[in-house]
Amino acid sequence: WIRDDGAATLAPALGKLTQLQQLSLYDNEIGDEGAAALAPALGMMTQLQILGLHENSIGDQGAAALAPALGMMTQLQQLNLYDNEIRDEGAAALAPALGNMTQLRKLNLRENQIGAEGAAALASAIGNLTQLQTLHLNGNKIGDQGAAALAPALGNMTQLRKLNLRENQIGAEGAAALAP
Repeated sequence: WIRDDGAATLAPALGKLTQLQQLSLYDNEIGDEGAAALAPALGMMTQLQILGLHENSIGDQGAAALAPALGMMTQLQQLNLYDNEIRDEGAAALAPALGNMTQLRKLNLRENQIGAEGAAALASAIGNLTQLQTLHLNGNKIGDQGAAALAPALGNMTQLRKLNLRENQIGAEGAAALAP
């Protein structure tokens, strides 16, 4: 596993790969410190189309550290941050960056710990993602309030083909909000 110390060692070399189109660093036990170490290098990869940082231990601080770099990845088509430890604060930090990713087609934030507040923050950004075709938010804690916050944004996503909201503690009230 790369872990935090390996991510810090790897970051300077990655920063030189400015034409890289796909980067997979998943399942490497990278935490907040590793994410912060990688962020400057990722910010140099403006041609990146696919980024896989899933199945790590990135939490709110790591998400906040990654956000500015992600915001510069305007060519990104697929972002996988699933199975990390991102909560509401991390989702709120990521939201502005996601709003800049106008080419994003697949966003996978499943199996984190995003609640209603995080869903509301994400809603403000994902409504701008008109090219988004797949959105995975399953296995979080979005609940009825989060579902209601997401509903207007989902209505703007004319290209959305796959939406996964299972295992989110969404009840009848949330379902009604999602189906106006």
